[in-house]
Amino acid sequence: MSFLNLWAFWITAAVVPALLILYFLKLRRREEAVSSTLLWKRAVQDLQVNAPFQKLRKNLLLFLQLLLLAAGIFALARPIVESEAAEESSLIILIDRSASMNTMEEGQTRLELAKEQAVRLVKTLNRTGSRWFTFGGAKADTRVMVITFADRAGVVSPFTTNTSDLVDLIRNITPTDARTNMREALELAEAYTMPTRKGVDNAPISPEQGSRIILFSDGRIGDLEDLVLRGGVMELRLIGKQRANVAITALRTQRNYETPEMINTFLQVRNYGPEEVTTDVSLYLDGRMVAARSITLAAVPVHAGSDPTTRPTGPTPVEGSVVSLSFPGQLDTGGVLEARLAIDDALPTDNSAQIVVPPPVKLRVLLVSEQNFFLVSVLRGLPLEAVDLLKPDEYENAAPDKLERDGRSLYDVVILDKHNTERLPAGAYLFFESVPLIEEISVGEPLGYHAMMWWDEAHPVMRYVGLESVIASSGLTLQAPEEAEMLVEGPAGPVLLRYARDGRHFMILSFSVEKSTWYNRPSFPIFMYNVVRYLGRGGAVAESGPIRPGDSLRIPLPAGESKTTLTRPDHTTVELTADAGGVAHYGGTHQVGTYVVSPGIEGRDRFAVNLEDESESDIAPRSFALIGGETVEVGRTIETATPEIWRWFIAAALLIALIEWYVYNRRVMI
Repeated sequence: MSFLNLWAFWITAAVVPALLILYFLKLRRREEAVSSTLLWKRAVQDLQVNAPFQKLRKNLLLFLQLLLLAAGIFALARPIVESEAAEESSLIILIDRSASMNTMEEGQTRLELAKEQAVRLVKTLNRTGSRWFTFGGAKADTRVMVITFADRAGVVSPFTTNTSDLVDLIRNITPTDARTNMREALELAEAYTMPTRKGVDNAPISPEQGSRIILFSDGRIGDLEDLVLRGGVMELRLIGKQRANVAITALRTQRNYETPEMINTFLQVRNYGPEEVTTDVSLYLDGRMVAARSITLAAVPVHAGSDPTTRPTGPTPVEGSVVSLSFPGQLDTGGVLEARLAIDDALPTDNSAQIVVPPPVKLRVLLVSEQNFFLVSVLRGLPLEAVDLLKPDEYENAAPDKLERDGRSLYDVVILDKHNTERLPAGAYLFFESVPLIEEISVGEPLGYHAMMWWDEAHPVMRYVGLESVIASSGLTLQAPEEAEMLVEGPAGPVLLRYARDGRHFMILSFSVEKSTWYNRPSFPIFMYNVVRYLGRGGAVAESGPIRPGDSLRIPLPAGESKTTLTRPDHTTVELTADAGGVAHYGGTHQVGTYVVSPGIEGRDRFAVNLEDESESDIAPRSFALIGGETVEVGRTIETATPEIWRWFIAAALLIALIEWYVYNRRVMI
């Protein structure tokens, strides 16, 4: 224990002697006639006590008053209790602010509880006065660093001994709905504890010794097995007790291939709690209810003798605890489709999910080719409104009103087979063994037989497209600017690339399908379906997959626009600037909900972000003993609201004053 106001002890030198003098002073008394000599004995005793310089006799009132003064002086001195962490030379505080930390615990979120615990810890460190007067000897100041993490880590404060400023910084930490990834936080902690030599090379040397890492988290950390703790000691302060939660773990929509007006909505709901739950599931289109259904979810019991806080990866789904729903229907328009659970549980974030559904579109496609049988066959098998055919010379000589209006192509997608052209009104283009005649794209030496070396399976155009056995007999060597996106790579560079500029969206394939083994592979029709749908919708594919908190948004802008305004789910806005390809990027999707851009391309101006993470929805706190083979201590939470304990001395002083009043009045009554 130490004291913040040491000057309070100097009050003792003045107050205590003054109290004693009061007991030495003789009182001025008036002479009064008394009716009995029984009172003389008490009067004589009073005179003896109040006689100056007489020896003090035992007096309970004096003893109580001295205790009262001592309690008041100790309260003025502001005693504080230091934590065990105060003995460390450096301390790193990690605060988890992922989605599961938004779980409500008796009126507060887990993040608020974690911040409160961190503030209590910081308040015990480096307090003014503690170095001058402490029980147990003076201690050197502790250097403290604060790091937060969810899907990404951030430094709230680098190492500092000014812990008073850390309180406000910790209290200003904001929540996120993102997934948990602690790897980056540990790497940051390691980087900040790695000093450098003062020399020419500034080469790193071994990390500081004695650093303690205190982690405030509910333990819902999915990458524990992959983490490595290099140096230092970690201590876990486990936050939270709740484990009952019901979540929407998946929401998908799919339009019918033949009749795009028909749509199926697929939904999965899961119960993580120990009690059976019955709830309603409702579907809303732009805020208007369109369907509803009641479901019952079985309980997930905790096995006898097991502790839910030590469960390694979450409960194994029992029969009936997961329900999959399908809502078929007709949707002639687009909009935001939202699924909601009629339940009020500890984690509201996963009680709803949204998805942006574009309006049904049957695309118009123009094929410029010398009658390519394979392309014609595939295009006529796709659900398109129209497929028009032109030979290359017919395309170049066609009247402007046959191909464009107001500088924009009349077709949703124009496919050019082995035909280079400068006639490129604003629109979407797919080239086979040919290129647009623009300054940014050029062709090098021709290629002979070659295979595909790599392709981006995550891109919507390449989804479900395998190129393992595809070999082309000839092709082009493509040269493109750095901002072009390579989707397939060959031995001499890009085989398929995407490039956008000035309202024109290009997809360029360096070889012809009939000059390859691709024409008879199932992946070729899938590729054509993907690429036509992708280009025809301005790069938007509604069913391409979920967007989760922390994912980056790729936002194509209308032709001629270089800036757009994005409105987040909390109604705050941010201005974005497009790159050279007419695409803006945004990575701050830390909240679930709908993000809206204006101006934007219809069907690509809204983005729905959902949690859909079973590890975050399983909110049962989880303690763990190891990280990368290193032992993790489980520390106790700090129960007091402040390390200063002067309030206890005030309470003691009030109690002593009450006892003194009782004793005095009892004597008077006697």
